[in-house]
Amino acid sequence: GHVLMGAMRSRCVGRARGLGLAPTPLRWASSAAPPSTGLGGASDRHDRAVGDSALPRSGPWRSAPHHGGGGSSASKSSSEKRGMDLQSERQFLSAAANCSPSILVPEALLNHLLETEAMYLASDQIRGVSMQEILDCLCAYKVAKFIHAELPKRLAVRIRMIDKLIDWKKIPELTKVRTDMQRWFRSMRLVRRGPDVGLQGFLKTISTIKTEGKDVVADVTVGMLKLRSLTSNDYSDEFLNRWMDDFFMIRIGSNMLVDQCIALASKEEGGLAKPTGIVDMECDATQVCEQAAEYAKMLCQLHTGHTPHYSVETYVEGRRGPQLGTHRTFSHVPAYLRYMMVELLKNAFKATVECCSSEEEIRAKPVRLLVSADDHHIAVRIADRGGGIPYHLHSGIWSYLYGRAAHSDKESSDIVANPLGGYGVGLPLSRLHARYLGGTLHLSSFPGYGTDASLHLPIIQSQQIEIFS
Repeated sequence: GHVLMGAMRSRCVGRARGLGLAPTPLRWASSAAPPSTGLGGASDRHDRAVGDSALPRSGPWRSAPHHGGGGSSASKSSSEKRGMDLQSERQFLSAAANCSPSILVPEALLNHLLETEAMYLASDQIRGVSMQEILDCLCAYKVAKFIHAELPKRLAVRIRMIDKLIDWKKIPELTKVRTDMQRWFRSMRLVRRGPDVGLQGFLKTISTIKTEGKDVVADVTVGMLKLRSLTSNDYSDEFLNRWMDDFFMIRIGSNMLVDQCIALASKEEGGLAKPTGIVDMECDATQVCEQAAEYAKMLCQLHTGHTPHYSVETYVEGRRGPQLGTHRTFSHVPAYLRYMMVELLKNAFKATVECCSSEEEIRAKPVRLLVSADDHHIAVRIADRGGGIPYHLHSGIWSYLYGRAAHSDKESSDIVANPLGGYGVGLPLSRLHARYLGGTLHLSSFPGYGTDASLHLPIIQSQQIEIFS
């Protein structure tokens, strides 16, 4: 539906399903088949329930047919009145949808209904998307239809995750993120898309949501650090890190869907008109690593005044020695690979220049990249001689709570980061991206010498499925 703002009320135009206010979440349907939430109308075999007391545990793309089970049902401690109110509101919305294509709803009531809808969807299912669906469904309109149903659920679940934190209202960064997500939820429920209106408005909405969401990682990281410092709660580091893994994993999956829709859509509608979307069927890992290295090198020069050096070697199963000029290509999402490589190389370059006392010493310690591939996997090793990581710091390298932001003034509302060092969460976020793609990221540190980072990723296959477990 579409909302026209007035002095005292909003005019909501369109079917209730267009509004996203029907009794059940939007689902894919055709005249010849029962409803389903698949990108291409496939059966909904991989749904996982997200209950009131069991928010989704994040997981990667995995080559697994089905993971049963689901979250627990809504807590019985909720009052009966609250449940009846929610049911009554849902029935009102359904009746309104069936009575007239246009209804007048006061602004305050509309906001209340959307808050109720978010509460309802937070206990609904997050639909895991199989890579087969991504590879098979290359129609922007079908992907947009799926996103229109699924993105509000993913926003609602993350809103609920914040709501369940003790004292979250005392943290400005968390209240900001929650307010933003509720606003994005409203936008998704009220935006129109389809053959009659096209995708231009819808693409603009999801693009705006992604652009405005670029500060979410920083806000949540700083917010959770401040939450940990409060004495009124007893959250362990393990709980906070797991919570942030879950929160950011849903964000990664949501951004992937948005990116795919924008990449497939025509340029006339504001898309990129890429035939296979974000998936490059002939991704060159060596080229991606070289591009990432040049970008990380530029950042290091800009922020340290020193120029790091690097080398890249490529090896392919069945061929002897380093491969010069000819590299094996494979199906993958180059943007995600580039992100992980940039984060790892920033760390390697920064450590190298900081441990060296002269430009000559920096040149003598180049960061070495090794790219290796066979028919099923791609592996990248980054080896530096930046002095390594002391053993007593190993336990914190994968934590969101011990980076740059953690060493800043927690009482200050303005924790500053730069593009080279960021907020110190590049490693855990890179590992999360690797997990999302079904791979692994490991570090081996040799104190006094250097650090090796090893990234292993499966070549994208149709059997992989997005898992929230």
